[in-house]
Amino acid sequence: LTESSPVYDLKAKYVGMTSVILTWLLNSSASNSYRIEYGNDTSVRESLKSNGTEVEITELIPGTMYSFVVFAVLDGNETEGVPLRLYTKPSPVLHLKAEYVGVTSVNLTWEVNDTASDSYTYRIEVAKDIPIRNVTSSGPKAEITELIPGTMYEFTVFAVAADNETEGEGRSRLNYTKPSPVLHLQAEYVGVTSVNLTWEVNDTASDSYTYRIEVVKDTPIRNVTSSGPKAEVTELIPGTMYEFTVHAVAADNGTEGEGRSIAIYTSKS
Repeated sequence: LTESSPVYDLKAKYVGMTSVILTWLLNSSASNSYRIEYGNDTSVRESLKSNGTEVEITELIPGTMYSFVVFAVLDGNETEGVPLRLYTKPSPVLHLKAEYVGVTSVNLTWEVNDTASDSYTYRIEVAKDIPIRNVTSSGPKAEITELIPGTMYEFTVFAVAADNETEGEGRSRLNYTKPSPVLHLQAEYVGVTSVNLTWEVNDTASDSYTYRIEVVKDTPIRNVTSSGPKAEVTELIPGTMYEFTVHAVAADNGTEGEGRSIAIYTSKS
C-alpha cells in the first residue's frame, strides 16, 4: 500500500516561458528526497530528483500545459504523488504593427512563433495616458474602434494561453489616430499674389494640431505649414487658378488627416 504523502501546498513560485519553479510544504520532517515527474500531453514524461522543497524545471515549451507530480521518498519508498497542472507563459508577440490607421480606429497585426499558438487568444490593452480598456482577439490581428481623432494611444498585446489566464509579456506600440478633415474651408481674402485661407476643426485634440496646405497649379508646387486654422499663401501668380488642400496634422508631425480642397483664381493685376 502506497503511503500518503507528507507533501502539501504544492504550487508554482515562478512561471516563465520555458521554466517553472515549484515549492511545497511538509507535514513532517520524515523526507528529504523527492522525485518530480512532469510532461505535457504530447511529450514523454520526464523526472528529476530534489533534496529540498523547491525545484526549478527547465527546457519547457512556451504556452503549453504541463502536469507535475511530486513524490516524497520515505525509507527508500515513494509516497503517493501530489499533482499540479499549469501552463507555461506564451512568448511575447513579434512584429507588432499598425496595418491601418484611421480617424477613430486602428488595425493591428502581429506574429507569434510558439508551437502552441493555435490555442492562444490575445488581450490588447488600449491606453491613453492610463489604460482605458481591453480588447480580446482570437487571432494575430485586432481592429480597435471608438478611438478619439488625432490622439496618441499605446497598444499593448499579450498572448494568452488556453487556460485564458496565463499571459505572456506584453509588446507595445504608440500610434496617433488620424485627425478629422478640416471643416468650412474658405478664402477670407483673395489678392493678386496672395490668398488668405481659414477653416475650422472640431476634434478635442485640435489644440495640438498643425496644418499642411498643399498648393497646386496643375501639379503640386509647394507646401505651406500653419500652427492654427488659417494661412496666408503668398508669391502666387496673378489671374491664375490654384487648388489649396488643407490637412490637419497630429502632434507627432506625421499622422495626417484627409485633405479638404478649395479652388481659387487669384485676382488679375
